Amino acid sequence: MEINSVKDDASELKRKKEEEKEEEEEQTENEQENEQENDNNSVTSTNKNKEKKGYDKTIEEIKKENSNSYISKISEPLLKKKYYKYLLKIIDYTYHAKINATHIIKTNEQIDDKKKKILKTKFLIIGLSQVIKAIRRGIKGILILAIDVFPIDIICHMPVFCEENNIPYTFFTTKNKLAHLCKLKRSITCLFICKPNNDLTEFENTLNKYSTKHKISNYNKAYDKLQTAIKKNHPFFQ
Repeated sequence: MEINSVKDDASELKRKKEEEKEEEEEQTENEQENEQENDNNSVTSTNKNKEKKGYDKTIEEIKKENSNSYISKISEPLLKKKYYKYLLKIIDYTYHAKINATHIIKTNEQIDDKKKKILKTKFLIIGLSQVIKAIRRGIKGILILAIDVFPIDIICHMPVFCEENNIPYTFFTTKNKLAHLCKLKRSITCLFICKPNNDLTEFENTLNKYSTKHKISNYNKAYDKLQTAIKKNHPFFQ
């Protein structure tokens, strides 16, 4: 009994040290990001502050939404609050990328077919049936699931399906909140974030060349951070 107790204490101490290390690493990353943002002359300090406050506000809204919502029994693992911002940044990126790319294709007839194809790059796949089709076709990415899907039979097969196909997944927030974050009117059960492809750099360069309103960058970095966070929080992917 005493030996088991010592082992448990040692495991708990190790876990706490790992959490402290994670927090230190996250703080260092945030400081580095802030330094890089300060060096970027294309974004004003006012806009940076608004973006930061916007994410903080959204994170609090998600926490409140989740605490007042029904959470299904299979909603494990839940995405930790400290990783919310990674996902929110990706959703923002994909929204502005799609809007700008569509506008550029419509208003610039001189763009060649190759660039048009690149500008039509898909970053998000929404809806259970579409996500299943994409995974079966071999598309890699990250799956975000709603916590309040009922009856659970609708999505209860998805965790095993994802594990069989080596797709990291996590539960995040309610169907309505997930739809709201994606600027959609109808609730959604899941959201599939596509893995960056080889054309990503050319996509970003082309978009930023023609778009003056909202420059985009670092999708790769945001995706890698979110994927690492989800895998770290899931015993199957460790």
